[in-house]
Amino acid sequence: MKHLRTSLTFLCLAAVPALLAQKPVFTENFESGKIDPAVWDTRVAGTATVAVEPVEDGHGKYALHVHYPDMAAASYAFVVATHLPDSVKQHFFGRAYMKVVQSLGTTHNPLIFAGEPGWQLSKFHEIGTSRGFFMPSYQENKSERGKGRGEITFRSETEPKYDKWFLIEWEFNDNPSQITMWIDGEKVQIPVAGEKVDTVKFQWPKGSETVNNLVGGYSEFGFGARVWGAPPKGFDVWYDDIAIGTTRLGPVK
Repeated sequence: MKHLRTSLTFLCLAAVPALLAQKPVFTENFESGKIDPAVWDTRVAGTATVAVEPVEDGHGKYALHVHYPDMAAASYAFVVATHLPDSVKQHFFGRAYMKVVQSLGTTHNPLIFAGEPGWQLSKFHEIGTSRGFFMPSYQENKSERGKGRGEITFRSETEPKYDKWFLIEWEFNDNPSQITMWIDGEKVQIPVAGEKVDTVKFQWPKGSETVNNLVGGYSEFGFGARVWGAPPKGFDVWYDDIAIGTTRLGPVK
């Protein structure tokens, strides 16, 4: 019996690191009722807005609300966390609940990113939409135009679930550079070279064999909305229960 108790104790202790690894290193549920300036840097331009506002059908009393007006050009609204722990500098998993009101249209619409300091003039991984479908990408916006700036995009065949909350999860990896996405627990498959894949990989410059350390480490990550172009009809995006960690987090428990 003593040997059995010792074995069980050893197993329980051995499981502790695994349990701790699943704990998020960053969480935000916006229940303070405001954007905390000690956590978030607010970056806006044009007529788009972002604020923490009351919500009736969310996970709590408040959520982050991004409003994008009709025909808004050269506009964006994001909150950006700039103090990421070292444990997620090269690789991390993220989770957020989203609600998109009205169609995002056919333009390229960045929504979630993580990269080096200085977004939007930086190198980063991004989840956005294009032609109404989710599109993970690598963005090199740091260089001057014509001197290395560009992007690598992979458009999926998965649309946001409009007018209701859904769970979006992602895995960002900078070594090698790649992105995996889940919507409500299901992996987003993406057409690449005639096949559907769960994970998209990036090489930069295009056509090269360079796949490691493209971003240079994740120093900040942000949530919001931007439109390349001017959408005829505006839209709203809500975010709640944001978290990142070193392993996949899954839904809020």
